[in-house]
Amino acid sequence: MSTIANEQTNTPATPKPERVSSPGRLALRRALRHTGFWVGGVILAVILIAVLGAPLFTGSDPALQDLSHRLAPPVWHATGDWSHPLGTDHLGRDYLALLLYGGRISLLIGFLTIVLSSLIGVTLGVAAGYCGGTVDLVVNFILTVRLTLPVVLVALVAVAVLGQSLPLLVLVIGGLMWDRLVIVTRATTQQLARRDFITAARSIGSSMPRIFLRELLPNITAPLIVVCTLELARAILLESTLTFLGLGVQPPLTSWGLMVAEAKSQFLFRPWLIAIPGLSLALLILSINLLGDALRDVTAPDGKA
Repeated sequence: MSTIANEQTNTPATPKPERVSSPGRLALRRALRHTGFWVGGVILAVILIAVLGAPLFTGSDPALQDLSHRLAPPVWHATGDWSHPLGTDHLGRDYLALLLYGGRISLLIGFLTIVLSSLIGVTLGVAAGYCGGTVDLVVNFILTVRLTLPVVLVALVAVAVLGQSLPLLVLVIGGLMWDRLVIVTRATTQQLARRDFITAARSIGSSMPRIFLRELLPNITAPLIVVCTLELARAILLESTLTFLGLGVQPPLTSWGLMVAEAKSQFLFRPWLIAIPGLSLALLILSINLLGDALRDVTAPDGKA
């Protein structure tokens, strides 16, 4: 009996099969452990809640002028009061209302720009990577021409010549920011075009749109999201630059770039007029960049766990 008991005790236990996590579950686990994902996500979420829920946080009209209360200081100033928590600008408009509603315009321009540049970049990148040959040469030539053009200078000339309007600003910025999307999409498509599932789809007579929508697009979504996230920050910064130079958003609309531009004459006397929108813009760009870096780490094969 003792011998049988010893044999049973020494018998090694059958190892349990390791549970293989799906790519989505693995990416989610990496994201939840990534500090940049949490920091960037929280900051961006706070900004989105504030600007999208602007009527909940302020009852003031951002276009309402009151010259009798112009350049009122913020609430933390010795003479500030809660009727205007962030003070007023040179026209007596509530600065909190301007900040929240101006953030809507900055984010709207950024998102519309990314949609336009994605349509251009993904279309050219897939065509070059999948078709190759002459199509690839033509797309590479177009990309080379685009890379030789300085974005800010071309945008300044285009807006100055064609006029100043919100749709034109989106068209100009979106038409100049598709180069990175082309490079990433082309390289990814070239790798996928040699895979067996693409060959099988072609062999059964699938059309190019079907191959793109059903086979290519789901497999290039992850790198495209990373690029679009980083390009979003770049688009918002470019809009602010053009607006600061007087060729972007125009009154009665407002944006954070326009708030900085209108307050530059008060920099030495009322620095909060520039510090508030400038800090908001910096936090927005920082949060988007942190999220982009986190997504890059999370979706990489050897991503940070």
